[in-house]
Amino acid sequence: MKKFFISAITAPLLFGCIWLSSCSKKDSLTSDAVTDYVNLQVGKYILYRYDSLRFVDYDQRDTFITYQAREMVMDSSTDNLNRPTWRVVRSIRDWNSTRETDWVPILTYTVTPSAQNIEMKEANFRYIKLVRPIVDGFSWHGNGFLPDKPYQDYYQFGNDQDIQTWDYTYHDVNTTLSLNGKDYDSTISVTQIADSSNLPIVATVLATKNLWVEKYAKGIGLVYKEVAVWEYQPTTSTQSGYRQGFGITMSILDHN
Repeated sequence: MKKFFISAITAPLLFGCIWLSSCSKKDSLTSDAVTDYVNLQVGKYILYRYDSLRFVDYDQRDTFITYQAREMVMDSSTDNLNRPTWRVVRSIRDWNSTRETDWVPILTYTVTPSAQNIEMKEANFRYIKLVRPIVDGFSWHGNGFLPDKPYQDYYQFGNDQDIQTWDYTYHDVNTTLSLNGKDYDSTISVTQIADSSNLPIVATVLATKNLWVEKYAKGIGLVYKEVAVWEYQPTTSTQSGYRQGFGITMSILDHN
């Protein structure tokens, strides 16, 4: 009788494991390749509207400054594991500028693709931006290689305390996205985090906002990015409340 009881319990579990395994294999077989959502050729670029969040008036008021941004694949090489890697440079210029000489480089990162994921490395921070399978609801820890509190040298906040556990999650897979008057077919969205506390702000209460969403179009690359990572320190008897952190929004204007 005891043996029968164990079998009755384990059989459905075994069946469930087999079913999940077969589903995972099926998803992998029907999924797009992660390399479909990047365009790593030297000279390729994407032009964006780039809105940068700033806190002014002693960090009590927020404002956005708008630029043009361009991300261009500059060259290729191999990394220390002998994997093909591409170097990308982000430059910005004034929103109304049309002069090539006005571009100012502000950021360099590398992209290393494989059959299973897209790895990005920026300022010694390593991210896994995309993974296989690309299906709605699939998630992974894309910040798993980051150090503890990676932004501590720049901001005195607690938003990045558990950044390694952020669940990157696919949604809106294979949808059409309209940006700046143009339609982009076959896009995917990745939400890294969408979390806030005590919003809207109350002057005497600590509040936080964490939002990080990226969208990619097949054959093009990143077409939209929205980031807001900040903390509100409440009013005290000796100082007014203030915010600290950062935010950007990037939306594609053109590409080659």
